[in-house]
Amino acid sequence: MEYDLIYPECEREMLDASCIVAAVYFNKGELIDIGLDSDAVELDDAFIDENEFVKAFKLWKSPLYLSDFYDKYQSFLEEEYWHNITEEDFFRDVGRSVSRNMDELVEKMENNEFSSLVEPLDVEDEDKRLYDSIRVKIKQGTIGGHYPFRFYAIEVEENKCYVITGATIKVHKDMGKAPNTKLELEKLRRVYDELAVHDVKTKDMFIDYLEETE
Repeated sequence: MEYDLIYPECEREMLDASCIVAAVYFNKGELIDIGLDSDAVELDDAFIDENEFVKAFKLWKSPLYLSDFYDKYQSFLEEEYWHNITEEDFFRDVGRSVSRNMDELVEKMENNEFSSLVEPLDVEDEDKRLYDSIRVKIKQGTIGGHYPFRFYAIEVEENKCYVITGATIKVHKDMGKAPNTKLELEKLRRVYDELAVHDVKTKDMFIDYLEETE
């Protein structure tokens, strides 16, 4: 896996930035090993060369991907959490949300407010937040009264450094019960473990690691 800097755009500004945000890039072999089907739309040439932040928005703007996603998870979308949303409404509501989602995330980065969007993934992460890197989630968009768009990340250092590991549209309130969110949990685990192996626990340590792995 590799890492792309999202904010600030210029690497020379990382040390002076109050908060930096990066995203992981997984190659095709890594994604298949993580659990993605070898014929998944995400592996098409239009998407495979993007990091997980950029790729998410390209996928959510793609009719091909949304149609495939609806067909794959229709049984979940017909349950109470999604109020039996039709394919037409799903396309419309996702389309309305995507641009606003991206604008908000970028605006928060530029205004040093990105951390205000971040929540610990679970109680375990909340408990160790003061002394260690943790897994976090970012809820985005509003469809049917809930926030279905999810970004997942490692909070390397609270308020100072985040590494986005993936994103998806949540189809079940329990992320452990849907294949797409299980995949995101595995991405999170792999990135968390790699950073831990290299003892990356602060913003400055991540900057050094980013420069070493270029």
